[in-house]
Amino acid sequence: MYQIRRFLPALVHCKTHSKLLVGWWQSASLFSSLSQEWRQVLADFQSKSIDTSTLLLATDVENVIQVCTQSDRTREALDAVYKAKKRGVVASLNSHVQICCSWARKGKAERALNMMLQLHEEFGEQFQSTHKTRGSVYDPLLTVFKLQGDWRSTHDVIAQMHQLGITPTLRAFRVLMLTLAKARRKETLLTTMAFVEKKFPEVWTDVATLTAMCQALVSVNENQRVMEIYRKLDNDWAHENASTMLFNQFLLAAVRGETTKLDGKKRDRRMNRGSSSNIQVAMSIFTQMQEAQTAVPDDFTFATYMMELEKRGEWQHVLDLFNTMLETQTRNQSGLSNKLQTPVVNALSCSAVIRALHKLHEISESNYNKNAGPHRATRPNTSSREPQRKLKQDLSVVLKQLHTIDLHNIGHASTLIDTLDEFRLFTAARQIFKRVLDENIIQKTPWRLKDGFEIDLHTFSRGVAKCAVVSAFDEISRSQQCVSDTSLASNTPLQNIRIITGAGKRSQTFMKPVLRQEITELLTKSSRPPLWPSIHPTNPGVLLVRHNALRKWLQKSGAIRYF
Repeated sequence: MYQIRRFLPALVHCKTHSKLLVGWWQSASLFSSLSQEWRQVLADFQSKSIDTSTLLLATDVENVIQVCTQSDRTREALDAVYKAKKRGVVASLNSHVQICCSWARKGKAERALNMMLQLHEEFGEQFQSTHKTRGSVYDPLLTVFKLQGDWRSTHDVIAQMHQLGITPTLRAFRVLMLTLAKARRKETLLTTMAFVEKKFPEVWTDVATLTAMCQALVSVNENQRVMEIYRKLDNDWAHENASTMLFNQFLLAAVRGETTKLDGKKRDRRMNRGSSSNIQVAMSIFTQMQEAQTAVPDDFTFATYMMELEKRGEWQHVLDLFNTMLETQTRNQSGLSNKLQTPVVNALSCSAVIRALHKLHEISESNYNKNAGPHRATRPNTSSREPQRKLKQDLSVVLKQLHTIDLHNIGHASTLIDTLDEFRLFTAARQIFKRVLDENIIQKTPWRLKDGFEIDLHTFSRGVAKCAVVSAFDEISRSQQCVSDTSLASNTPLQNIRIITGAGKRSQTFMKPVLRQEITELLTKSSRPPLWPSIHPTNPGVLLVRHNALRKWLQKSGAIRYF
């Protein structure tokens, strides 16, 4: 019988957590103040630079350049450099590099690189020595290009380093490989990797470079090449030095297996043959991680492995792995280290466990019905209720984990909400959606428009859309609580509510929208009194809730029973 061990990790290190939150808030506030007050900082600097009776310090110049470049006020930063030079104060090399990065962030990579050439001429020996002693002077610029996914500019950086007689660092090639993978430039990526392996023999013991290589190869579906790297590594070295991120790339490549261009039955046969070997390799990698000194399995590790088990229908193994996750999380949080540990249970693993529990429940119910035979009593007895009781107990363990999981990946959060909705765990779905709203994760996509009387759902998944509608109507109900019944019954300015569901162009069955049907049933069958939505007369992707139906719903203290 399936069963999840019923224990929950104790919440510890609250004091440490509070300190970390305070530290984050302070740094965020500092950055915000720098961004918002650049005008004041610049004005103070200009006043000081004009006043010859006041001593202008190098730190004054560094401060104003830092504030201006963080706010992308590049021209103002250059103006500060010019004014400081007139007072005999030369801006540091680091400040000039910040200005280069600001140009790059504004999409002017060529100008940034030309400025680096000028800095090489101006600072000469310092430019070269900085590269030798503190890492490459180009590192901040490479970071900008990495975030932008700009492989061409990264390549230009390496070419310029060669031009200036500077040996390109491994980090420069790591950024190049990652940006090439993002741009899907597979052939150039493979050529670059061959060059790196030949030019830098130490690459096989450089964890960061191996990780970048594997990450890039996985991104372009070269999973077999990743497994070749895995097999080349010395087991003892990997045990002592390999990182969690590197092992995660090996695990992901093993799970995905060989990517072929075959179609139809040939592809299916090859995938079936490789499936068993893939899971064996994945199990071996997972075991290595558990035994390694520096590669501790994290939430990505567990979720990747768990989804492969789910794909193979190994439901009991999914639950066994979840128990291991709970044990790991308890051990991490009850350890002696003051370092705050990230939970290993995440949204995807919770979704997989909920699906596994229901699959095992279906199997248990089916077996019970077969054993009971045709003479099974119509009235359920105690033994027939046992599978349902166990399911509720096991689900309660999973649901108690939901408050700890990170929801900042909106795709993962949507998967969890959809799973909760599918299995009618509506209260938990609404709680997760509320967290998504409270933590401003969904604010990048405006969905409540026109004072709440237009609800745009067409980018949402089914479960998220239903939670959004319930939340929107709750908000409308709260906003009308201060309106008297007499006013509400007569001339309160209520509008028709437009709910944009889309016409179904992206549905599995073309032009058969899923959201429209789901929202219609929600507002009709689950609403008391019903809101009777109708299809817009000229736009089939829009539902209308008429203002008269809304007024009646508000008068009767209406509610949508999604709990």
